Amino acid sequence: MKTRSTLLGYALIAPAIVLLLVLLFIPLLYSLQISFQDTDLSHGAPKWVGLSAYVDSWENGELWKVGKHSIVWTVSVAFFQVLVGLLAALMLNRKFPLRWLVRVLVLLPWVLPGVIAALTWRLVYDSQFGFLNSLIAKLGFGQHATDWLGTPGLAMFSVVLAAIWKGYPFAMLMLLAALQSVPQDQYEAAKIDGADGWRQFIHITLPSISGVMKTVVLLVSIWTFNYFEMIYVLTGGGPVRSTHIAPTYIYELSFGHFDFGEASRVSVISFLFIFLISLILIRQMHKNERN
Repeated sequence: MKTRSTLLGYALIAPAIVLLLVLLFIPLLYSLQISFQDTDLSHGAPKWVGLSAYVDSWENGELWKVGKHSIVWTVSVAFFQVLVGLLAALMLNRKFPLRWLVRVLVLLPWVLPGVIAALTWRLVYDSQFGFLNSLIAKLGFGQHATDWLGTPGLAMFSVVLAAIWKGYPFAMLMLLAALQSVPQDQYEAAKIDGADGWRQFIHITLPSISGVMKTVVLLVSIWTFNYFEMIYVLTGGGPVRSTHIAPTYIYELSFGHFDFGEASRVSVISFLFIFLISLILIRQMHKNERN
């Protein structure tokens, strides 16, 4: 009977395993194989070059630049999405008139398709008719025609701001659910002991939602690192490659230059980076749970 149940279990999960093999593991292994080849069409037919391909990719400097942009992008967006999400969750956890309506409106950026959100921000940042330049002029700072997406020093800041707006409602939603699960009697006991709001937040709220917050940080970091459409629609990796991150650089290499070997190398390095960061965060989460 136990053997039949085991076989039935294997039969039920077999379609999912086959789907993972076909859609994930086989393409992943194929991409790993291509990463050891020189597939640049200007060099002729693809040829095996081994680990020297990774050395050349690192020495040309572009991979380092893209990696630096990816880290700045991921850390900035993930940090402020979680921070803004936490602040919004704390505010929406309080009772006030029409709270349900505010909760619905705050979720709108997250439910918008990524391309629609990016196109909206392109209109906001437009140097001639954009809302941001008009707002600066109306506030009395003079007439400005700042090219927010065309200036290397401003482009990354602009796309980071748009990405924070787009993604913070997810962090807010998760943290709001965690806040509502904190026992209220702990706050009442803290008030009796004379703890002010800040001490209650540090000693009760944060420890109670720390598990959810770490999960949110992990998910947001992975999603942000792999986020493609916001930067691609707003800047396409420019100007002067100042906003190129791993996904946009991989797309340019693959479908712009048809250099699938270099694109695969960037993909493999990105995968290893995300895997290591995820492993560290997951181990830390398990360690905290055991403690």
